[in-house]
Amino acid sequence: MIMFYLVASLFLMLSLIMVFLSLFFMLYNYKLFLIWSLFNYCSVGVEMYIYLDWISLLFIFTVLLISSMIFFYCCEYMWGDMNIVRFFYLIYMFVISMILMVISPSILSIILGWDGLGLISYGLIIYYQSNFSYNSGLLTVLMNRLGDIMIIISMSLIYILGGWDFVNFKSCSLGGLMLVVIAAFTKSAQFPFSSWLPAAMAAPTPVSSLVHSSTLVTAGVYLLIRFMELIYLYESYYYMFLFLGMFTMLFSGFSALYEFDLKKIIALSTLSQLGLMMVIYSEKYYILSFFHLVVHAMFKSMMFMCSGVIIHSMNEFQDIRLMGALKEFFPLTMFIFMVSNFSLCGMPFFSGFYSKDLILEKIFMNKFTLFMYLFLLISTGLTVMYSIRLCYYLMYKNLNFLVYFKVGDLKLMNYPMFILFICSLKIGSLLNWFIFMNIEEIHLMNLEKIQILLICFMSGMLMMCLIKLDFKVNMFTFFFGKMWMLYYVNFYLNLFSLLCMNKFYYLVDKGLNKFMAEDLFDSMIFKFNMKINFYYNNLLIMIMFFTVYLIFMLLLMF
Repeated sequence: MIMFYLVASLFLMLSLIMVFLSLFFMLYNYKLFLIWSLFNYCSVGVEMYIYLDWISLLFIFTVLLISSMIFFYCCEYMWGDMNIVRFFYLIYMFVISMILMVISPSILSIILGWDGLGLISYGLIIYYQSNFSYNSGLLTVLMNRLGDIMIIISMSLIYILGGWDFVNFKSCSLGGLMLVVIAAFTKSAQFPFSSWLPAAMAAPTPVSSLVHSSTLVTAGVYLLIRFMELIYLYESYYYMFLFLGMFTMLFSGFSALYEFDLKKIIALSTLSQLGLMMVIYSEKYYILSFFHLVVHAMFKSMMFMCSGVIIHSMNEFQDIRLMGALKEFFPLTMFIFMVSNFSLCGMPFFSGFYSKDLILEKIFMNKFTLFMYLFLLISTGLTVMYSIRLCYYLMYKNLNFLVYFKVGDLKLMNYPMFILFICSLKIGSLLNWFIFMNIEEIHLMNLEKIQILLICFMSGMLMMCLIKLDFKVNMFTFFFGKMWMLYYVNFYLNLFSLLCMNKFYYLVDKGLNKFMAEDLFDSMIFKFNMKINFYYNNLLIMIMFFTVYLIFMLLLMF
């Protein structure tokens, strides 16, 4: 366990350095661009790039701070695990891959961190080595591999422009950008690539806290922020981000209402917030999207940590129907959980309020159709509804679970949760001061100004009424609980692709290629060797005969 303490302390110190550097770069508008030339190929330099500005430094601070808290958290959560060393190195390499992707302004170096995230996340999801973990890991790696393929193809298209450092490009082909956008959608689990995100909950809870708050799922949003100067040249992308982001918000909200797995509910709430980031990104407010990304990472990692304490104490059971009255057993944990839940709902003066409320008001100020307007309000109300439903099942029902040991707060796990609790309370207002200089740019009528709070209040009251009436719609539970059948659609798509690749393997790799490259080549080599051996053997006989003849002639002469 000493490795976890040392790395956690190192990451915590580095995160403090990064936040001060970020503020310094933001204040003086500094940008640092480092280049190492490796070699030239076809007049194109293959170089290693590092690009540092206040956005990348602030994101590195977020990743390192949450990672350090996760390492402290793992000291008690993973205590006694048989493969703790393997778990440590997987988490460590995952963080390094994420930082490598963050500081890379070149698509050539991004693919290293991008592939590292996909590969290591697969190793973390199948960590418990069960059938469920294997199926979830396979779905995750196949979905993410699709994005990796898009990045690799886009590398070849961007290569035509004379390099891979997209930060210096003034324009790019529509096809190359489209591939990058699809890759970002697969990594951020936007529709129709959303089914892998709840399935990835098969990983240990510390992994879920790290992966689904600040690293893997946010990598796609961060990539779009880096490509924003090229993407904003094409208006057709705006509508795609808007519609897919809103649909992701809507169906993830409905799915969370009918889900009973604690970690999957939190994962679906992450999916809803990722859709909100895409919506505000489509309105050209990429800084605001990044602001919500950082704030969301803080309170969502804290929420996952709280769920980990509950699951760890309840003998690894995750069904919320077995839980209840947890405020009596976990007073501090449930207090921190409620704070994170309030931030998720956008309750005033919590961190989520400063980003979420600003996002919705910015959207209301723009030209927006009535249909999309209602779409957004319904999605916002669903966030409050599944949050209240989760609190009811965790705190106000009777405990329906029998355990064989004492249930209560765990001291060592509560320390990192409390640090993130302080950050979650203050990070929203502080970043609002630093990034937006606390300047009020919203110009709305009084009704429009308070309608967000009214929607949240009405959604909460509606959910409480449904809970009191014991509202059960069983025919919809299966449909919404399976993410609108997206689980099965993606399963059959993956099955179809694997069967096609199996046919291709036997037809081409084991068929035509084997005949052309192996059998034909082997027969040619065999015939060539036979001729070489024939001439070689004849040559030896001739040399031996000539040597004997020379010796005989010399003997006759003497």
